[in-house]
Amino acid sequence: MNRRNFLVTTALSGAAALLLPDSGERAFAQGGSVVIDDNFRGKEIIMPNGSKKLYPDATRWAYTFWPGTKWPDSYGDGTNWLAANAECQTYVTPFIDKVKGAQVPMDLRYDPFSIQSDGLHIKASLLSPAQQSAYQVSGPRRFGSGMLLSRTTFTFGSIRVAARLPSARGSWPGLWLLPESHQWPPEIDIFEAMPWGKHREQIHFGVMVPKGGTGNFSQWIDLGIDPSAGIHEYGLDWTPETMTGLLDGKVLWQHPTPSSAQQNMYLIINLAIGGKWPFNELNVQPADSVSPERLSAGSDLIQGDYPADMVIRSVKVTSLKS
Repeated sequence: MNRRNFLVTTALSGAAALLLPDSGERAFAQGGSVVIDDNFRGKEIIMPNGSKKLYPDATRWAYTFWPGTKWPDSYGDGTNWLAANAECQTYVTPFIDKVKGAQVPMDLRYDPFSIQSDGLHIKASLLSPAQQSAYQVSGPRRFGSGMLLSRTTFTFGSIRVAARLPSARGSWPGLWLLPESHQWPPEIDIFEAMPWGKHREQIHFGVMVPKGGTGNFSQWIDLGIDPSAGIHEYGLDWTPETMTGLLDGKVLWQHPTPSSAQQNMYLIINLAIGGKWPFNELNVQPADSVSPERLSAGSDLIQGDYPADMVIRSVKVTSLKS
């Protein structure tokens, strides 16, 4: 089941991954231009409270799903989550001063981002009761977290992201692509992970295509490493013919590129918490239910594991050489 089914929850058809030898330097990417290159040393900005802080460069990254869309006019219930996933976080920054027209007091604004020596930390935390009230969330929706969406879109190329994933139960980090057209699907999942249970040393990958289209695929794949134990480089080589997933430069899988995935897309990095799928993995009953009672039971189970960080050391996207 796919983690980001915005409008409906749809099962993807399974597909066997083709394992290939080590890729070395991908010849197709040589000579391509750099589309995104960020080592997350941060850009000094003035925060809403007047203090100075190193922050992800807002000229490169948006902190919501669609650049140019005034928050919170996005998917979900108005507080930046994906409703069909029944997630339990809200994606916010201190720059969000109002929710549904109501002021968020300065001292209650949650900040998920910090630039540290090893890169950008995206922190998910349990919001205080006062913060939950200010952000108009309650019950299972009790966590604050963050996400990045590239302000640049691209079609085809080499994507490399060096990251350490959290091991907190219920954490659901992802690296994925959505169309510039804002028409979903398609969706390309480079990875989504739950490195805290039976999938501790795995990632889930795949592509969702529009209804009636061909080329759906998704599955879990063994990494042979614990992605929460250190920083590893996750990659996708995306051409008109094939999509190739990599870990630390070694090929994990390869599939044909569906025709619907041959279009300009945004790159997204996010740290979701809880929801229908993670709580299935944690055996919170009844399975597949999105009732408030079931989701609250799941949040009760995991909240002691937070705060938890996803660390992004670098992102580089190189275009396909013409």
